[in-house]
Amino acid sequence: MARVMLDPRNWYAIAADHDVPHGHIYRTTLGGHELAVWRGSDDALHVWQNRCPHRGVRFSLGEVVDGELRCQYHAWRFAASGACTFIPAQPDRKVPGSIRATVWPMAQGSGMIWTGIDPVGSPPMLPDGAVIRAIPIAKPAAVVTQALPTDGLALMLQPLDEASAMVRGIALDGDLARADRVLTALRRRLERAA
Repeated sequence: MARVMLDPRNWYAIAADHDVPHGHIYRTTLGGHELAVWRGSDDALHVWQNRCPHRGVRFSLGEVVDGELRCQYHAWRFAASGACTFIPAQPDRKVPGSIRATVWPMAQGSGMIWTGIDPVGSPPMLPDGAVIRAIPIAKPAAVVTQALPTDGLALMLQPLDEASAMVRGIALDGDLARADRVLTALRRRLERAA
């Protein structure tokens, strides 16, 4: 997957709060970086690079067990901090502190889960409204930005890679059906354009 340049200081909305129920691992992409978003037993959210440091298997194929993330391949377990806590093949040995998952910054706000490379401050505050269904568009983020509607919607982009973006946001009037129609029409128009 080709990476796109992200502003390291920005927060990016990568999921809605309701996308990540308790015990679920949500897979997404930001600028070509595969991410795993998961909720621990304490209800805290975590955003990690979607690769186990052992063999590179996607964490999103694993499961949440007792508040930790367990890799599907060899069942290594990782605490919320990213530190490996248990290696089943060596149950009586202390796990080296150098074995860690790559943890990304995470914040919640406006019904969204936010992350970034090295974000500054707090994520943007969106106006009150209903969180819309995320709409993927197979066009670069710069193209989608130019065409975003503003009437009754507060929108932001999640650049997925160099060729596609996800539109996320809020329907200010709470009319999710109208927001969905508007964004679906936008996707059709942009993806049909040469």
